[in-house]
Amino acid sequence: MNNLKKALIYELITREGGYVNDPTDRGGETMYGITEQVARKNGYTGLMKSLPYDLAFSIYEKRYWHALKLNNIYTRNSELAKQLFDFGVNSGVMSAGRCLQKVLNVLNKQQALYTDLVTDGILGTRTITALIKFDQHRKQEGLALLSEIIRGQRISFCIDIAINDESQEKYQYGWLKRIVNL
Repeated sequence: MNNLKKALIYELITREGGYVNDPTDRGGETMYGITEQVARKNGYTGLMKSLPYDLAFSIYEKRYWHALKLNNIYTRNSELAKQLFDFGVNSGVMSAGRCLQKVLNVLNKQQALYTDLVTDGILGTRTITALIKFDQHRKQEGLALLSEIIRGQRISFCIDIAINDESQEKYQYGWLKRIVNL
């Protein structure tokens, strides 16, 4: 599992690329997809262009992978973990968590499989237990469907960003291509 997690983080950093400082990007200055704000919260004080790769890797692991409980999810379905990881990085851990909780709620057969989750974005024991119960009932077919539903929700999320802020339209093609091709 550890090597698979490392491979997914490596793939994500590769997708994010190197240094970017686009003044119209709401994320601001980034290196390996890590925003300056996130880097500073993790103790980095240097120039963003010089952010060490190992620190970026560590931030992705701690701030995104572990926060989304992806070790638990990856063992059930790697594509679902990959979608949630990428979603968490691009749109925030809480957005990815809320999305999973919302979708699990509509797939619980009116609470016959598990009780509705609070859609707070925090993936704790209740969310993971609901995912396990969903997996036990729907198996890999259900998890594959869940992954595709998350992908669809991500697409809708990105489109809503541009609808609410026209300046973000210039990023849509790239964002949507990334999600579709993930």
